[in-house]
Amino acid sequence: MTDILKDAMDGKEVARAPVLAKIWLDLAAGLMARDWLSLFEDPDLAAATVVEAARLCRSDGARVFLFARRKICREADDCWQWKEGRRLGRVDQQGGGATLLSSRLDFDLEDPEMVIHYQAFRCRNPILETREDVERFRIPSLAEFERLYGNTVKRCREAAGGEVSLIGDCNSGSLAFCVAMHGMGETLLDLYDEPKLIHAMMKKGMELSLMQARFFLSQGIRILRYNDSVANMKVISPDCWREFVAPCITQFCEEVHALCPTARVYCHICGDVLPVIPDLVATGLDCIAPLDPLGGRSIREIREAVGDSYMLMGGVNTLSFVQNTPTEIREEAKSCIREGFRQGHFAVGSGCSMPRASTLAGIRALAEASRELAL
Repeated sequence: MTDILKDAMDGKEVARAPVLAKIWLDLAAGLMARDWLSLFEDPDLAAATVVEAARLCRSDGARVFLFARRKICREADDCWQWKEGRRLGRVDQQGGGATLLSSRLDFDLEDPEMVIHYQAFRCRNPILETREDVERFRIPSLAEFERLYGNTVKRCREAAGGEVSLIGDCNSGSLAFCVAMHGMGETLLDLYDEPKLIHAMMKKGMELSLMQARFFLSQGIRILRYNDSVANMKVISPDCWREFVAPCITQFCEEVHALCPTARVYCHICGDVLPVIPDLVATGLDCIAPLDPLGGRSIREIREAVGDSYMLMGGVNTLSFVQNTPTEIREEAKSCIREGFRQGHFAVGSGCSMPRASTLAGIRALAEASRELAL
């Protein structure tokens, strides 16, 4: 297998722009004719389904997600997660499939599967509310990760068939972690009112992200994704970003590169990041993504800010996959490649995860654009 995505991230000359179709479980299940909610009961198949869908779409890479095993029951139009003979909470069928817990006490801060999959659970009240809660949030060991998800990576590697690069999803240890566990409003207020609490949460979140990185590296995966989708300039100020988020990304990159110098890390931050582009480069990231045009910035602006020798990824408007024809998507992707592809340092993809209603033809337009502009 010629790993064009890794080669581009390594700074090697590549004949065309690599393609990364950002496919999540709901879209992947539709493309593979599977029921996405049922896949939550088989995490290995769920993860493999995402990889199979990426391969079907002719993507050069696929993200490996670790999914929580959840017992899902349908009742009329509702969908519920059950545990130990009772309803744990209603499952969000329209969004990301998270379980809305009836009580914050239903989140076991010492259960490795709940901790690893904190984003699979929501609650009306903050799950982490105090320093004591943060201290009780137990980080699973590498051995626990390997026991729970070693087979997941094996299934994903089989699904890739040597045609797709696997990308380890390491979630977030910074702002997105706090938002998930503490609430959006509470987190934004406490950046100012209780900064020590937010720093403590981010320290714990980073421990989890780094353990997840260690797991993927131990499985031979060499491209890692660090996600802090909410940490953009439409949500927080550049100064606030530099104080809270930048140290986390820097720590993540430093420790990953120390563990495995050949590993490559890219970030996923939605929205406008142009004011902190130099800071993102300074963290040690190997690639900045997803260059979402919905954030009001163009690839050309970001390329000018980082220079020609830095890796960028993304660029195609996420809404194009439901609003535009495959021909229009292909032309938009070509425009992104022309703006971003410098000395090979660019991978074309969507500005965020593609909507559930995206079509196979529309997603394949990315690969078609890349191949039509091949050197």
